Amino acid sequence: MFGNIKTSVATCKAVLLIMLASFTLSWADTPPPPVNQNLGIPDSVFNNLERRNCWYCHAPQRLTPTDRAELGWTFTPPQVKPGVITDRHHARVANGMVMGENTQAPFGVPGEKYQCLHCHKIVWDEDQMADVVVQNFTNCLNCHKQEAGQASVHHLTEPAQALNCKHCHGARINNPNDGHYIPEGRVPTQVTPRTSGGKGPNGEGACTFCHNEGVEATSGIPVKTNAVNHHSTGIGQEGIMVGGQPSQLNCTLCHDQAGSDWAIRRCENCHGISSIHNIQTDSNGDGNITIGGEEPYWGHVGSSPTDCNGCHGGYLAASTAIPNAGPIVPSLTALSNNSVVAGTAATITVSGEALVNDLQTTSGMKRLASKIVLTDLDGIETELTPEAISPASATVTLPPNLEPGSYYVRAVKGPSESNPISLVIKPAVVIEWAEFWEGNTLTVEGRGFGQYMNAKDSGTRVSVGDTECKVTSWTDKLVIAECPEKCGTLVLETIFGNATDNMYGGCETAAAVSELNPTIDAIDSDYYWDIVTIDGSGFGNGANASVTVNGDTCKVTSWSDNKIVAEECPIRGCDTLIAISDQGSFTQLLDCN
Repeated sequence: MFGNIKTSVATCKAVLLIMLASFTLSWADTPPPPVNQNLGIPDSVFNNLERRNCWYCHAPQRLTPTDRAELGWTFTPPQVKPGVITDRHHARVANGMVMGENTQAPFGVPGEKYQCLHCHKIVWDEDQMADVVVQNFTNCLNCHKQEAGQASVHHLTEPAQALNCKHCHGARINNPNDGHYIPEGRVPTQVTPRTSGGKGPNGEGACTFCHNEGVEATSGIPVKTNAVNHHSTGIGQEGIMVGGQPSQLNCTLCHDQAGSDWAIRRCENCHGISSIHNIQTDSNGDGNITIGGEEPYWGHVGSSPTDCNGCHGGYLAASTAIPNAGPIVPSLTALSNNSVVAGTAATITVSGEALVNDLQTTSGMKRLASKIVLTDLDGIETELTPEAISPASATVTLPPNLEPGSYYVRAVKGPSESNPISLVIKPAVVIEWAEFWEGNTLTVEGRGFGQYMNAKDSGTRVSVGDTECKVTSWTDKLVIAECPEKCGTLVLETIFGNATDNMYGGCETAAAVSELNPTIDAIDSDYYWDIVTIDGSGFGNGANASVTVNGDTCKVTSWSDNKIVAEECPIRGCDTLIAISDQGSFTQLLDCN
């Protein structure tokens, strides 16, 4: 999976273990180097990926058993950044998002709104004798380009090029040039960390004391040198162009002309004290992260003095009063539901680590708890206070007024924010009215229909009964189709789900009876008051009676052997009434003349 190493089942299983490592002490591999790979993204190379590598972390919504068999996976993969991949892409169409200059849609035009055919391609298939959708969209790298051997796909994105590293990494990194504290101007001392060649008795006091190449024993992950890891993202690689401009990840992000003792200041451009001193995981699985009270080498501030000495060379006295330490950077691993229908006040559980941690202060022990923040693609934030929270999870209720689209979910604890997880608010697919006009022309009005692709198995179609209709017009709120069949269930299939209605415009006017065999003398359908009255005989005593019209429940106000009265019935003409009691049921069509 990493670098030029092909993904195998064994490697996948190894990475699966590392995703769970932060919760179980038995996965520990100490002392470094290489450092434990139990926090964030592994220290390795990601610029020579194949489709299966992408799917390992960003599993598509509909990963079928066939897909897993093709990949050689015998297990359900974990997701580093879980999300409903299909819905996330479709949301760009649903909310009318305009493509930017650096759009990665293969057939897209910057400045235009996203359309289905900006990503999908339709061709004629001689064998099926039909237009079909080319299955080009299952390979992420068709659209999300990497510079093989030079730059990872992640670091060619707009956030990376804008030097917004925290967009993906959270507060485990600082954004360069954002004004965070760097002790520049101070003469390096024995306490100052070095990039390599630490001044401690065993080489402590340098990044490479923990972060160096080798195979991490527990997971089997091949860890590269710091230079290789950074350069393989695309930093300092000449000739890389993004959107027609040279990549912003140039050499000066990491290097200047100062001597080696000053080099750490360039590292602090991204790895500042406010970040470094809040990176820690739970070493013993008790659910709590205690600064200075964890096992060594499970982060930067867990063990005093061991972790302190790793960076500062053994010249610091043991102390838990670590500068800028406190709000340990939270991490998110999953949402209980990544896709919610708009208008729903859904309750979701956010899972992760360090959502809460305790901090000893001059005022006593303080409990630092995260807020959950949703950010839409325009950068507008919605802050949610958890109804329940622990170090490993938080429960929040989503506002029902969230607009359809993609959102980033983060845990924010003061200045420390987590990595994002994707949430999609899907449009509700609602049929508000459907009727046949002028013969077999069906008109469907509603909302959330999205866009239509005129191809076999495109996931967008209209059918009545068992017969597919021919779509002549399709917008987000109106569909017109020619339907050979007029009697049966209308099914409207859209990219965000299906909606159904009952259509009986072409059904024969006759009573369909089952069990009960009543004699019906008269039916009165009162459209104004939504009341149906049926006179006759043989209706039974009406024990546990119910009446529905077109699947909607009416209020039964009277039922005897010779008369049934039901109110609050959504009558519109040629409706299907179903009456049920303990003695049987019968079905009757209303006003289909």
